Amino acid sequence: TVSLRMNKQSKNASRIAEALVGHEAIARLHYPALFTDPEQARICRAQCEFPGSILSLELRGGKRAAFEFLRRLSITKNAVSLGGMESLACHPATTTHSELSPEQQASSGVTPGLVRISVGIEDWNDLLTEYRAALAGL
Repeated sequence: TVSLRMNKQSKNASRIAEALVGHEAIARLHYPALFTDPEQARICRAQCEFPGSILSLELRGGKRAAFEFLRRLSITKNAVSLGGMESLACHPATTTHSELSPEQQASSGVTPGLVRISVGIEDWNDLLTEYRAALAGL
């Protein structure tokens, strides 16, 4: 079932990323299908059949906004491990990259407002509604 799951997760993530790009609470949204740099877009087209299920949001308001966003999620679970069938989210600066210095985090693109989301197989409209509501509360 891996290919079925990954296809569904990638389609869900693409729809969600496209719907959230430009949201006022998001300083930057990272997702391969939305690359604007011509070289990144070329590499993505050459190496990817699907853009995948991981998207990252850099939220305006830093760590406080990231934690508030995570607290407002109910379908998406807060977890360090990304890549299950269910939607999961984490704050890399305090989890996966917490042992790096602030300088190392910055050079790796890990900002205080960064939230990573691994989109699962749930209905994408439900997830989008949840993310919009969580963003509206920031």
